[in-house]
Amino acid sequence: MENQFAKQRIINDIQSEDLKIQVTGYVKEVKNNDYIILDDKSGQIKVALNDLEIPFGEKDLINVIGELQIKTSGEKVIMAQIIQDMNTLNFKYYRKLYDLKKELLEK
Repeated sequence: MENQFAKQRIINDIQSEDLKIQVTGYVKEVKNNDYIILDDKSGQIKVALNDLEIPFGEKDLINVIGELQIKTSGEKVIMAQIIQDMNTLNFKYYRKLYDLKKELLEK
């Protein structure tokens, strides 16, 4: 049975075999409510909104959960299923915790 849980990733760590992921980052750009560009300081990724209405704008901190698609051009796109407000999160400490967790899992 396929794992239905979204893997927590930073953009730089997204792997082509990931199916469902969650990424926390800042909204860099909103394009006609069709997609957003998410920036987590390790990189940027396009997030297709799939008719989701988002009450967020540029510079808001959000968590996106969705399916990863890789286009024929190699572009990675998250097909958003859930978008959460993370503006109260201390992003600096979140990244430190992510890096510690990653380091422990690699041992």
